[in-house]
Amino acid sequence: MPNSDLAGSILGEKFQMLEQEDRSSKYGQFWRAKKIADDSLVSVRLLKPELFRDPHATVRFERETRVLRKFRHPNLLQVVSHGRTDEGLAYLVTEYREGRSLGDEIGELPVETVCHIAMQIAAVLAAAHSQGIVHRGLEPDAILLCENGADPNHVKVLDFGLAHMTTDSGEAQVTLAGQRIGKAEYLAPEYIRDQQLDARSDVYVLGILTFEMLIGQPPFVGPMAKVLRKHLDDTPWTPSELCEEEVPEWLDTLVLACLAKSPADRPQTGLQVARAFAYRQFPM
Repeated sequence: MPNSDLAGSILGEKFQMLEQEDRSSKYGQFWRAKKIADDSLVSVRLLKPELFRDPHATVRFERETRVLRKFRHPNLLQVVSHGRTDEGLAYLVTEYREGRSLGDEIGELPVETVCHIAMQIAAVLAAAHSQGIVHRGLEPDAILLCENGADPNHVKVLDFGLAHMTTDSGEAQVTLAGQRIGKAEYLAPEYIRDQQLDARSDVYVLGILTFEMLIGQPPFVGPMAKVLRKHLDDTPWTPSELCEEEVPEWLDTLVLACLAKSPADRPQTGLQVARAFAYRQFPM
């Protein structure tokens, strides 16, 4: 069905499509819709068919989404429903929030603003990691900054509905389509090596995001092959060496710890990082 024909259509007998949102995603199109029962706004993601080329992808998607509908956190864009269109496209329904992409805000943000944003990302990762959920797709466009009372930078993390799941033993359980879909700048070394991903992989990418918020660009940039090699081999600059604003020593140390090549040398969960930002101290 052409995009223009989706307006007014009904999904799952519960949601009426209104208009396509002016933002993009590697996973699919965003649409504004309303819940028929009470006219409240929701956001619908029509997922790209290529994400489901793996014959087991549908089962994985269903399993992940059932878990995530029960997962609630103030910094999570809450998943409320999922299903298939009449044409067979998978869709994901979340709460609707107005906001700005972190990717549009990056550019040497003040240190305190960086800490405030990073602490919220770490907090929702901590909650996810405690339930065996690994995001695996963190990047600036997966972070929405919303107005929330006096806070202009309240974080909502997107795309947990497309996350990697782990069992309690830490062994890989499901991944949406078994394919590498992240941008090279935001891939942990173990991802590049096709090794097991866990909470520490998210910690690595949070280190990248924090570095980028301070400096204005990720620690490793350039052609894709070169960036991938740098993730494996190169030591990044410390933020204080590049940032015009003074960066406290604890933050330098935390960012470099998150960016350690070996997962064993990083903070082990989002909770450790969230506590470091909360107490402005690392190591604790």
